[in-house]
Amino acid sequence: MKDIAIRPLTIKDLKRMCNLIETRDDIDPKDAEKRLRLVEWVAFKNPFANGEPTYFVADDGRKIVAHLGRMPMEFMINGRICKGYFVHDLYVDPEYRANGQGFFVCMSLYKAIETNSDSFCCMVWTAHLNLELQRLRGYHELGGDRYYKFFNPYEKMTKVIKQNQMAKLMGFILKILLSFADAILINLIPAGVKVTKTDKFDSRFDKLDPDTFSKIGICSNKTRKYLNWRFTGKPFGNMEVLVAEKAKSILGFAVVSVENDGGYLQGVLVDIMAHPDDARTISSLFKAAVKYFRRKKVDWIRCCLTDKRFARILKRFLFFKDVLYKEPVMLANLDKCDVSELLTDIKRWHLTYGASDDLMLDVLHEGDLTPRSRYPSRISAL
Repeated sequence: MKDIAIRPLTIKDLKRMCNLIETRDDIDPKDAEKRLRLVEWVAFKNPFANGEPTYFVADDGRKIVAHLGRMPMEFMINGRICKGYFVHDLYVDPEYRANGQGFFVCMSLYKAIETNSDSFCCMVWTAHLNLELQRLRGYHELGGDRYYKFFNPYEKMTKVIKQNQMAKLMGFILKILLSFADAILINLIPAGVKVTKTDKFDSRFDKLDPDTFSKIGICSNKTRKYLNWRFTGKPFGNMEVLVAEKAKSILGFAVVSVENDGGYLQGVLVDIMAHPDDARTISSLFKAAVKYFRRKKVDWIRCCLTDKRFARILKRFLFFKDVLYKEPVMLANLDKCDVSELLTDIKRWHLTYGASDDLMLDVLHEGDLTPRSRYPSRISAL
């Protein structure tokens, strides 16, 4: 480690960052340039960065061998703006993983971010290996609930019924029953608030009811500038924004996306925001999202919600909580903030997949949203 420098990423590093990205086995080499553009967008377009480092890299003099992202962020905590950071996007060169130095590089990157951050750090939806590293560093661990709604349950049937034809039959029967249940239950739930699509967050989004943030608990400060950077300004983005409004005022919004998961179409409820006591607006947004995904012919919808007030309404739309899994939420630098008691209570958080870099750094391939088969021979695990 004595020959490896841990330092902030600069614009001049982007070419060498691309060389490191090309070593990833989860994207094709031709997509390395796409991912580099996404990293550049996350690193140098963040409206809350104000010149702060947004990535730290490990440099051995020959090449950049690892990186770890840090998103400077404004959080709303009981209506008060507080500074914080999302830590994300850890990657180490395969050469360093193979020679045994990867662990020490990772720990050095985490230490650099902890030392150079003047407030708390939050890590969400982290990979299992990263989770183990964060546990070793003594981070505080929380868990968020993950929910699913199924339109086509065949993939799940294959895990219960090993006989392919029987799984198809049971999947088909359940699909019909779920469709009838949707027609009866979902259409009976009144909406009452107009929901439309928008291409951009305008100035009205800076005028959300101030009471929304004081009642919501803890979440990213969802200003117009942040929302456009996070959702509508992303290169290669495929997110849609649904807006609930009344008399030209914004009551709330939801962000939705569709991705290919092993030949199946997965709908992702990326984000949702409204006054937590406004059940009518929340219901209208969930209803619009479900209808959107049904039109897109997705096989299931996935979302994460830590706010129980939203989750209670979500369940009315036949979303089921994954009782076997919690989405990890890790906290560091709690000694550098005066609200650690609030931060360590997951019930106070309003976290969705829109937090941190989930879906932000995905590289979609051309034609990726066309299912190869409704009943592929090889089934991916969720």
